[in-house]
Amino acid sequence: MRRWIAGFGLAVAATCVPACGTEDPVPDVVVEISNVQFSPMDVTVEHGGTVEWRFDDGGLLHHVESPGLFDSGITGDGTFRHTFESVGVYEYSCSVHPYMIGVITVL
Repeated sequence: MRRWIAGFGLAVAATCVPACGTEDPVPDVVVEISNVQFSPMDVTVEHGGTVEWRFDDGGLLHHVESPGLFDSGITGDGTFRHTFESVGVYEYSCSVHPYMIGVITVL
């Protein structure tokens, strides 16, 4: 009886991993942050699409934000993702370097 229960638990766990949403969504678009700029600056995703920002500027601090929509916090490395649930055009910037501006168009 114990083996059956253990086997059943493993089967349920194996089924749940991809279906339960425990992993981050795969990005549809990647924006690199390097040389004190967003690259590309303007991107387009479909409704429900995910954008990933990759902080790769030698440890220089950046802050990706669109007030009221998303906020990466100030960081110098790693990644930040946001999934867009509403159609529209969204401007974002780096509060540390206000001249860094980007646009996400969601279709």
